Amino acid sequence: MDEIKLEIYDILKGAIRAAIESGELPISDVPEIPFSPTKTPEHGDIATPVALGLAKSAKMAPRAIAEIIVKHVDCDKCPHIRDLEIAGPGFINVYLSNEWLDDTLKTIVDAQDAYGSGEIGIGKRVQIEFVSANPTGPLNIVSGRAAAVGDTLVNLLNAVGYEAIREYYVNDAGGQVERLGESIDVRYRQALGEKNLEIPEGGYQGEYLQEFAQTIAAEEGDAYLKLSQEERVELFRDKGVEHLLGQQKVSLERFRVNFDVWTSEKAIRDSGKPDEIIEMFREKDYLYEAEGATWFRMTDFGDDKDCVVIRTNGEYTYFVPDAAYHHDKFDRGFDKVIDLLGPDHQGHVTRLKNFVKALGLADDWLEVDIIQQVNLVDSDGNRRDMSKRQGQFLTLDSLIDELADAVGERFAVDVARYFFLMRANNSHLDFNLELAVTQANENPVFYIQYAHARCCSIFQQGKEQQIELKPSTEVSLALLTEAHEHELIRKLAEFPAIVLSSAEEREAHRIPHYLHELAGIFHPYYNQHRVLDASNMERTYARLILIQSVQTVLANGLRLLGISAPESM
Repeated sequence: MDEIKLEIYDILKGAIRAAIESGELPISDVPEIPFSPTKTPEHGDIATPVALGLAKSAKMAPRAIAEIIVKHVDCDKCPHIRDLEIAGPGFINVYLSNEWLDDTLKTIVDAQDAYGSGEIGIGKRVQIEFVSANPTGPLNIVSGRAAAVGDTLVNLLNAVGYEAIREYYVNDAGGQVERLGESIDVRYRQALGEKNLEIPEGGYQGEYLQEFAQTIAAEEGDAYLKLSQEERVELFRDKGVEHLLGQQKVSLERFRVNFDVWTSEKAIRDSGKPDEIIEMFREKDYLYEAEGATWFRMTDFGDDKDCVVIRTNGEYTYFVPDAAYHHDKFDRGFDKVIDLLGPDHQGHVTRLKNFVKALGLADDWLEVDIIQQVNLVDSDGNRRDMSKRQGQFLTLDSLIDELADAVGERFAVDVARYFFLMRANNSHLDFNLELAVTQANENPVFYIQYAHARCCSIFQQGKEQQIELKPSTEVSLALLTEAHEHELIRKLAEFPAIVLSSAEEREAHRIPHYLHELAGIFHPYYNQHRVLDASNMERTYARLILIQSVQTVLANGLRLLGISAPESM
């Protein structure tokens, strides 16, 4: 569709230039020519309001301008234009020829799994870091949304030619994992019968830690009581991180998200790279000492205040290992780095970008996108606060379990992924679990999957009737004359542009919206038109090519979303 628009753009541009040169259109320059979709096939395939935009400068009625432009277009010399029509106050509706419709279907049939892919990113390496949840508890539904979005964005970028990888940054160092060790130590001693113990301030209350500590006590008894508290906390910290990170990996695999790289914050710290970053900042005079701490001149980059990078106790704040980690990404040769962060990191974005600038990296090398909050809503419509520290949250596994009880394991993941992907990243998402479970069979993803299954059933019926799909070159696609058929083909032609814009704009939600619209055109067509018709085999063969194309696009789109394309439902 983009190629066709470019061709029509050039044709209309030439017509406007000819009208200017003939003196019929009193303007000096050829303007940009916008396009807009038409409401129905009866109004053409593409429309442009260019005449309306010229009315003021030309001091003419838009409809009169449109008539002049159309007069200078010779449709006989434009194989992809069947007709031009002036509508309303001056819109120019373009009707595309059957040759273009035929070419669209042949392109899809030839490309198959590759239809929708592109080459714009060839030779460019992109790293997307997402989820990166602290290894202090199970993954919750907020992480589930980030996982679905990040995984799909990698699929999209790879589809248009980039070499994109998934990366998980394991926050296995710092205060939060120390508090994890302290919390497990309390639960361990409680499991052995000690009384009057409390989880330390900022610790983790979740039942999952009680179960883990009880397992340790059952397997090891009181052996660890012989260690000092400091030794126990360190031991439990490491055991806890290993255990919880292992659980997170299992949950992500179940959710069909497989990371290419897992990077440890502890490994980054132990590598000495944070020290190198500090020295680099010192050499550039970005640091100064005050109040017993070391400060970074954030105000040099337009921020309203400086920030501490080395505390009074000599420990780095989290900014330093973060900067070191991003410098490590650059050293690994990525042309672009994309961080998908949660809404609680909104205030961190500007400072992180400033640190990247201080490292001497290009302004556009780092891109940070915020994945907005998922709110858990109860049956009365009230939002529930979620806190990992307080143990009040819905895990990703619990969500899938409850959906699986209603629709089965495979479709449970499909429903969850689609739900997380159907809204823009910057939109808050209210998740009513009870509603999701009770209405699972009406989830819009099934509407799309059912369209794919219907395509498959047509071919199965054809096989039973010994009707085989013919090569598109041997089929008269001009027999596809129904308005519904042209509408379907127009929609199929949009898919490559949708994939490209979704990848370049980082808007994964465009794909589920597109697929739902495609299914919305296909289902009525399926209900109203007979595909397999022994009395009209030539049209049957043409319609089978159309059905094959619909099936291909639905499958390709669902694959980008990490959602299954069932052959039967």
